[in-house]
Parts: sequence; C-alpha cells; structure tokens
Amino acid sequence: VSSSGAVGDAAVAPEREPARAGTPYDLASLTKPLATALLAVLLERDGAIDLEAPAVERLPALSGTGFGRATALDLGAHRAGLPAWLPLYAGGGGIDDWVARIAGAEPAGKPGSTLYSDPGYVLLGRLVEIAGGAPLDVQFREKVAVPLGLGGAIGYARDGRGFERAAPTEAGNAYERRLAGPAGVGFEFRATIPRGEVHDGNAHALHGVAGHAGLFGTAAAVAALARAILEPSRLGLDALGRRRLLDVGPDGRSFGFVAAGASEAARGALPDDAPGHTGFTGTSLWLEPARGRIYVLLTNRVHPEVPATSFQPVRRAFHAVAAAVSSAGR
Repeated sequence: VSSSGAVGDAAVAPEREPARAGTPYDLASLTKPLATALLAVLLERDGAIDLEAPAVERLPALSGTGFGRATALDLGAHRAGLPAWLPLYAGGGGIDDWVARIAGAEPAGKPGSTLYSDPGYVLLGRLVEIAGGAPLDVQFREKVAVPLGLGGAIGYARDGRGFERAAPTEAGNAYERRLAGPAGVGFEFRATIPRGEVHDGNAHALHGVAGHAGLFGTAAAVAALARAILEPSRLGLDALGRRRLLDVGPDGRSFGFVAAGASEAARGALPDDAPGHTGFTGTSLWLEPARGRIYVLLTNRVHPEVPATSFQPVRRAFHAVAAAVSSAGR
C-alpha cells in the first residue's frame, strides 16, 4: 500500500501558506545518508575509493592527530571520536581550512566509540569530493538525481538557488547564534534565511553544499531515492554498498543510518533494526528493507523559530500510525 499527502501549513509568517504534496523541504541531516554515504558506496563500487582505508590517505591533515586511524567507514558511522558539532564558519576559510580545523580539534570520544558528529560528515563529504573529482552537488545530480529521473525534485541548493519554493525555515538565525556562544562573537549571522537557503550555518558557509547538510527535496523524491536503495538495480548499487547502508551494527549504526531501536524517533514504532535518519529541520526517513516499506515525514518545525520542545514524540507517533496503516493495507 502507498499513502501520501500534505496537511497543515508550509508557512505561517509573514502569511499562512498551505503545505502541498510537492512542497520541497530543507532535508538537513538526511543529507548524510541520502547524499554523502550513498555517493561514497557508489564510488566504492566503481573502485574510486576504499572505505576501509584510513581517511588520512585522502585527507592528509588528519596525520598525527587523534583521528589519524579513522576510516571512511568510521566517519560515516560516527565512530571516529570527533566532536558532535563545531562552529566552523566562525573561523572563516574554505573546506580545506575546515578539514585542518577539524583535524586539530580535541577528540570527544575514543576511536571506535559512537558519537554522532557533523564534523565527521564534513570530512566524509570532502573525501567523497576528492575521490569523485567533483563537488558533492555535481556528483549527486549526475550519479543519483538524474539517473532516477528526480532532477529538480531533490538536490543541493547551491547559494540558495534551485529550491526557492521550499518551505521556509527559521525567520532569523537566533538558534545558531545561541549554539555558537562565545565562538560566534563578532560573526555576522544571517538576519533572515530566504526560502531555499539551507538552515544549517556550517552548510551555508560552504555555499549550501556540505557532507552533513544542504540537500532539499520533496517527499516523493525522498521516497523514490529510498526505493532505489531498497531496490539496488535502480542505481546499480552493489550488494556490498547495500549492506553498508542498511545493515546496522551492535552500536545501532550503519554507514549513514541509525537503527530505529536506537532512536527516540522510531523506537517502539518500527522494528528495532530498521535503518533511518532524522533531520534537525523536522524531517525523517525510515526503511523496513525486509518488507519494502518506506516512511517519509517532512516538516519545517523550525519555522518561524526553533521550538524548545522535542519533536521526537511527533515523529514516533507518525511512524506508529504509518506502520499501522501499512500493515492494514497488506
């Protein structure tokens, strides 16, 4: 059974605008599995990268640091010991400056231990760019969106272009300013975030194209991309790549996804080993590979301001209802 629709408002300020089935959303951290990790396994299939090799082979700035032995697989499964977040934009510079800055960061955990890390995906995104010989947005378009017939429905919004019809996010940049704290003093935060411009501050500083965030898309496009992961012939995804993406380990992580049993967004509503991911803006994707089921929830919960309350109960309730509807329609 397939069920989809849109409810509520895509915008409430400066005026109300109803959500529509074709409304694009800032996918936030869904970028990690759907762009960066997926591109990495496609490059591995093509022999352009060895995900089990130390990342330092492509990112020499990691040499002699606490992250020098981390592999690309470690970066993609959040096992490199990197900090959860850094206000990289506050130091200026380009992506290679950021790689050096991340390499010089104080480890937040022991190598091999699991700690969700945006900087880890900044590194993985750069590694994918080097291995693929092109920026992430170009590779995603050429290797994923166009082959699946999704051009224009999902992709990166470089410099805020291409998804001007997207649901708006935060009206200003108050959340990022608070998050940066003293490190953000003197930094010129955005007074407004135009529609179609990525919400995440680090991704914005990289012109909207990063390994951890930057992807925009509609619910139908996200579902179609997820279907291409479950049915690998659509992208020529090999068995190894599919296992890397979908098989979660004892720590509840795969290369790109997290197990439902390890996430408050889906625990108890979906099978514990179901892989999925959430996005800060209010998005989520979960899959049940054995049953061929896909659950996509796209919202802009950060509009017009980031709420103080957790969004996880909403996601969990959605997954419970969606799973029940799916089971009833078998």
